[in-house]
Amino acid sequence: MSGISFDVRRKDVAGRIGRLEINGKAIETPALMPVVNPWKQTITAEELSKKFKVEALMTNSYMILKNQELREDVEREGIHKFLGFDGMIATDSGSYQLMVYGAVETTNKEIIKFQEDIGSDIGSFLDIPTLPDAYKPRAEEQLYETLKRAEEIADAKIVVNAGIQGGKYLDLRKKAAEEIGKRFPLVAIGGIVPLMERYRFSELADIIATVKQNIPQDRVVHAFGLGHPMAFPLAVALGCDLFDSAAYALYAIDGRYMTPYGTENLDELEYLPCSCPVCIEHGLKLKNLYGDDKVKALAEHNLYVSLKELDRVKQAICDGKLWEMVIRQCRSHPNLLAGLQRMLNHSEWIAELDPITKKSAFYDIGEECGRRSEVINVRERVKRVKSDNLREVRPFGMVPAEVADIYPLGSATTFREIEDQQTYKVRDIVKVRALMDYQFGEGAVGLIPDSTRIMKSKNTKRMRWIYVGNEMAASIRASDHFIIPHDWLAGKLKEKFERPKLRVVLDDDEESVACVKEGKSVFCKFVKEVDANLRCGDECIVVDSKDNFVKTGTLMLSPKEIKDFKRGMAVRIR
Repeated sequence: MSGISFDVRRKDVAGRIGRLEINGKAIETPALMPVVNPWKQTITAEELSKKFKVEALMTNSYMILKNQELREDVEREGIHKFLGFDGMIATDSGSYQLMVYGAVETTNKEIIKFQEDIGSDIGSFLDIPTLPDAYKPRAEEQLYETLKRAEEIADAKIVVNAGIQGGKYLDLRKKAAEEIGKRFPLVAIGGIVPLMERYRFSELADIIATVKQNIPQDRVVHAFGLGHPMAFPLAVALGCDLFDSAAYALYAIDGRYMTPYGTENLDELEYLPCSCPVCIEHGLKLKNLYGDDKVKALAEHNLYVSLKELDRVKQAICDGKLWEMVIRQCRSHPNLLAGLQRMLNHSEWIAELDPITKKSAFYDIGEECGRRSEVINVRERVKRVKSDNLREVRPFGMVPAEVADIYPLGSATTFREIEDQQTYKVRDIVKVRALMDYQFGEGAVGLIPDSTRIMKSKNTKRMRWIYVGNEMAASIRASDHFIIPHDWLAGKLKEKFERPKLRVVLDDDEESVACVKEGKSVFCKFVKEVDANLRCGDECIVVDSKDNFVKTGTLMLSPKEIKDFKRGMAVRIR
């Protein structure tokens, strides 16, 4: 199989911004691959590259295979030269045609070999899509054949977009994810187009979450056929990395005008709710265009909207605001809201991946916020803190007043006023001790002696530095009130808690240990063990394989991800 690498650069909820490299070509994910019809390109591949800055696209190898003229040209020139596109090209196998028409005139091995021969960067095997409402015995039969075909092409010379099938049956999706996920680095959640077409977003959310929970975290996930921008925030927040869209062109043929919140009939619009180049240039005169000119202009609008919506999603990840974006988006349609409700059923799993601290405030913008992953993590950690001074911080519930300044409690903004809220005055040392238990674990409170001196910022009057004698034991980060242990406190934490508590354990590679001692970051491939109770964004203690202290740092991925990834940063060393 050709080379593929993937690492995560930014995270929020279960979503991620990553770098995917295949055959020396790199793209940033989440990414949309516009589908190009090899017979008739509504927007040419060259225009996709130059005008829309698209770095990856998708086309159908089965259509090429079955058209003699096309086949001869593509076999002679290769798919990249034929399309006039130097970026990453993924090809479909005919599985969609198999789902629609019931049969195709090729075999699994033939279509893989053809995709290898024409130079596809990403190929697809001939999996068997299951219609959403198929009877379970039929779904089981189709899944059995899909897994058999996956085994047939295990030695393919190209990266395979390996389909995970199973229809609406989550136990079958789980089985498929486990089998496909252990063999292929790039997996595709197949058979979801009919769900999208019928706005069955609750089932879609369950399927994506089930797949994500049963594959290694370093697998790249392609939501096959999910191409409408209204579903991007939900799908990305659940962990999808790649999307493809033929809808931008197909909708244009039918006069359908995409928005981030749904689809409108262009001829029924009296105003255009968009400022893309097409809408600025034509305005309502877009309705008066005819034939291919109208189709192309509308397809360009649809594609602009789709690409920009993914940019909005990525910015939300950078800002730590993906939850808020998903909630706002899903409230735009009852069926999307049902999808959000189903997503929230998986919040405990999401809480294991979601960063424990973010640079944004926590906005309580609806009842769904009470089931967000941040709330789950807070409710779990406040159990560690013994306190008689409780206060209500919605939607988190009753929390110790001593930790009310830590993220997300200290930044929570709610639309509901709390009447007769009692204000507690707490001594600084009591606060610090409570924060120790909250952040590091029950019993950490005892590491702060009575002689501790706590220094405050002259400007903000907030606690900033913790001294034990003349030693600076820790600092307190102004942005989120997290304790940042220095060597003295890190040593005490290591003595207090047994391995693997609070630890990232390096492997036996002496060179990597030496690099970390010099202050260089810890990369996933050098991690032997990590405390499963840590969260992305937590402060951790880095030790060698013999449990000798090396450095302290910030966890950049969740423990699950660190375990599965062989690339990327695990800990940023201080």
